[in-house]
Amino acid sequence: MKVMPTTRLRSIDALRGMAALGVVFYHAIEQGQKVVPNNLLRYPVKLIQFGSSFGYIGVFLFFVISGFCIHLPWARARANNQTPNIAFGAFWKRRIRRLYPPYLIALFLFLFVTATAIGLPLTRSLVYDVVIHVLMLHNLDSKTCYSISGVFWTLAIEEQLYLAYFLLLFLRRRWGWGRTLVICLVVRAGWRLFSHLVWVKTGVGIPVPEAAASHWFTWALGAIGVEAWLGLVKLPKWTRNLKLATVLILAASAISYFLPSIPKNTIWHEPSAFLMHPLWGLGFFIIVNRAALAEDGWIRELRLPSVISVFATLGVFSYSLYLTHELTVMESWRWLQPTLGPILNVFILVIPATILFAWVFFWFCERPFMVRKAPFHTMAPIETSSEAGRLIVSGLDAAIESQVSAVGD
Repeated sequence: MKVMPTTRLRSIDALRGMAALGVVFYHAIEQGQKVVPNNLLRYPVKLIQFGSSFGYIGVFLFFVISGFCIHLPWARARANNQTPNIAFGAFWKRRIRRLYPPYLIALFLFLFVTATAIGLPLTRSLVYDVVIHVLMLHNLDSKTCYSISGVFWTLAIEEQLYLAYFLLLFLRRRWGWGRTLVICLVVRAGWRLFSHLVWVKTGVGIPVPEAAASHWFTWALGAIGVEAWLGLVKLPKWTRNLKLATVLILAASAISYFLPSIPKNTIWHEPSAFLMHPLWGLGFFIIVNRAALAEDGWIRELRLPSVISVFATLGVFSYSLYLTHELTVMESWRWLQPTLGPILNVFILVIPATILFAWVFFWFCERPFMVRKAPFHTMAPIETSSEAGRLIVSGLDAAIESQVSAVGD
């Protein structure tokens, strides 16, 4: 019998860890961007600074992974010839229990540190800021989008995409993935147009890159990826082509780099801005597809590459790392050694401190709220036509089983 492993996907965890580390490097090295040594190290330092300036694109990899993981229970049921039943209430109860407590702890930790360091007078704007952050709506207001933490806007996007998931399921059932992806792109274009009209009519700026509507297409790609992995849909070969993924990611990065210099009144600006995020999404979609297929091989051979194991371990607490890294980076710069220089400080002090604090935060503020699943051996086998079904339950030993945990975060 062919079965799909219901354990944690280490390939996906490894990608999580890589994405989180990219964002951490982006914020850590950004703090020392103005400091460049006046010697032979000048050019290597500038190269590192330039490379790390694109670390934020790990956010778009997170969006693809999120769509992959959230859609997994539905896809798993279909692969097992069952009728998927994703209840709205149960879905949100699990999401709130899993994600909200660590988020609220991190939010008030930011407020506490700010109040201790520079003071935080109680004003109407502060109350509004905190309330809208608690409601996960702060990404819809340009005044609150980056106000407390520069990374919390992406978490609001995630929550709103979870809400849109049920509409995505409806569209997928009714019209299939092809038309659904077109609708996702139309929604992206529609939000850009809506924001522009509001600005022209009222002068009020509505965030565009920080809106969930702008990233629905990227998130939906992850949902397609998990269905392809389970053999529910068949994708063309280009969706597994790493060379194409590299071209797409580099193209989107080039657009990001040159976009500020393209005049907004030219024919090139709006199409470039529209294509940038979907190109990143497609590139990372290909990488996720290849990673899932690679895991099939690791499972068959009962082995895990060392580098994947390291990043997968980081990926397990990547949510905590993402929640807390900006605070740790900002605070750690107070204790740096001037003689080391900014880059060495980042690698020797800032990054280790960030990972250590995130690990502690995970154990005390995230792990207690993680939803427990049944042990691996109690899970029902799943019929599937994909390579994911090559693992035979009886072939697993306790050593492998003890290293994995439930997927779906």
